[in-house]
Amino acid sequence: MPFVAPLVTRSSTSLADARQRAIHLYRRWQKNVPQIMKNVPQIMVDYHLCMPQSVVRSKIREHFEKNRYVSDARTIDVLLAKGQMEFDETLNVWKQYSHVLRYFDANEADAQPTKFLDKFNEGRA
Repeated sequence: MPFVAPLVTRSSTSLADARQRAIHLYRRWQKNVPQIMKNVPQIMVDYHLCMPQSVVRSKIREHFEKNRYVSDARTIDVLLAKGQMEFDETLNVWKQYSHVLRYFDANEADAQPTKFLDKFNEGRA
């Protein structure tokens, strides 16, 4: 039986390399927003999101900005691998419509009370 090397995600050689890879992934996401939003025959994408492209683009930016100040190269590599997986799953329509909409519903929810008295008044304590 021949030896098969395990698949390993690419490691960044430096923080500058990781930053370049993150910028490249961000640009790929932004470039493919029109294909994610409507039916494009070449890749057969059909999410048909009922929102303007600017909202989708700002949500993508928000997800990248959330990890902007990560400075550990290994952590950045893991985040890049996860971002690439999300990109592939979205572009290949491996996600359901509800999975894509879940990104937009996260910030729409009302803020939950954190103090005991607020929870008590709501009946959750």
